Amino acid sequence: MNRKLILILSSLIILSIVAAAILLFMFNSGPANPVRNINTGLTYKTIQEAIDAEETLDGHTISVGGGVFKGSVTVSKAIALIGEDDSTTIIDGRRANRGINVNDKSVIIKGFTVRNCTTGIYLKGSNNSVIAENNVSLTDNAILVYDSFNLTIHQNTMGNNDRAGILVTNSQNFTVSNNRVFDNGLSQFGYGINTNSSANGLIKQNIAYGNYYDGIGLLDSNNCTVIENTVENNRINGILLSSTNGNLVYNNNIINNSVQAVDFSLTHQWDNDVEGNYWSGYVGIDSNYDGIGDTAQTTTGGNQDQKPLMGLFHSFITSAGYQVNIVSNSTVTDFAFFASNNTIRIHVANMSALQSFGFCRVTIPKALIAPPYTVTIDEGSVAVLNFNDTLYDNSTHRWIYFAYAHSTHEIDIVATSP
Repeated sequence: MNRKLILILSSLIILSIVAAAILLFMFNSGPANPVRNINTGLTYKTIQEAIDAEETLDGHTISVGGGVFKGSVTVSKAIALIGEDDSTTIIDGRRANRGINVNDKSVIIKGFTVRNCTTGIYLKGSNNSVIAENNVSLTDNAILVYDSFNLTIHQNTMGNNDRAGILVTNSQNFTVSNNRVFDNGLSQFGYGINTNSSANGLIKQNIAYGNYYDGIGLLDSNNCTVIENTVENNRINGILLSSTNGNLVYNNNIINNSVQAVDFSLTHQWDNDVEGNYWSGYVGIDSNYDGIGDTAQTTTGGNQDQKPLMGLFHSFITSAGYQVNIVSNSTVTDFAFFASNNTIRIHVANMSALQSFGFCRVTIPKALIAPPYTVTIDEGSVAVLNFNDTLYDNSTHRWIYFAYAHSTHEIDIVATSP
């Protein structure tokens, strides 16, 4: 054989071996970014090694860089486990029973994608813990909680799981807020957010849509508050209350669910004596122009929302930290607060080409801007209709109402006096 050809073949073989060795090293070496104990400064190759290290103590923070970490993780110390970014810091359970198993108190789990396991994040007896800003998908159950107290589940995304998005069982004083829970249970008949044998929970500002059994379900769970959620296009029930007592449900958007709400107990209240919920398909009218329907909305089972909203519920946090609520049959395209001149500015548009009339019912914290208020639309060029700036008042808030002929508008709400 030609010596030149032999040399070329030999070089190709060597290059192939080197390339294979590099790929093998990259595959087996795990993520390039280290796992680091912020308190001690020590770094580790795996998350479990960092947790189990004798130098890692209760109260420490473990920071996890981007990469795919294979296998499950057990948290048995009162630590904060913080991922760099929930889109790049990934725990792939490789079909383990649990992706992250928490069996200690005062634990924080934040900033991970968890996938490919029976249960994404599992907590039992984990009091005073926080699960926040995680993305859990492709599991049987995204987040399961048992026997816990003072638990917060906040701003997580849970979609396309075979059964449960969030299930809280035998727990008390819990908060489930600002989560996005969608398309769960489509293959094994599951649900979005459920509580079971629990009490004193707050379920607030979640978006639950496209789930199988129900968007939000309370079973044998008492004295819970369900507020400011959007529950939409769930296949069986929007909101389900079953074998429960003393729950309060208001300021939710209940939209196009097969059954909007189920409640056979008259011990629950579907309004807070001021406002109820928005129900798509509600056929009542608002003859006194206050944004509240004149007739009650009845749930499947016979309970009633006595204060159904005539428009969708929206909430906004101002730059000063106060929450302003708006009920409107318009599309609210923008919201801002200007502290320099104490002005709330809202931009609205008609929801359909045929819509000719729009309204806003606005709840204003008095600590943000004090009443009385004036409303101008498009710098005064559009008439303000049915204005009522004393619609309702308590020690902390004032409710106002106004309407307008529909188009795209800029609306300013300002205090009449400095």
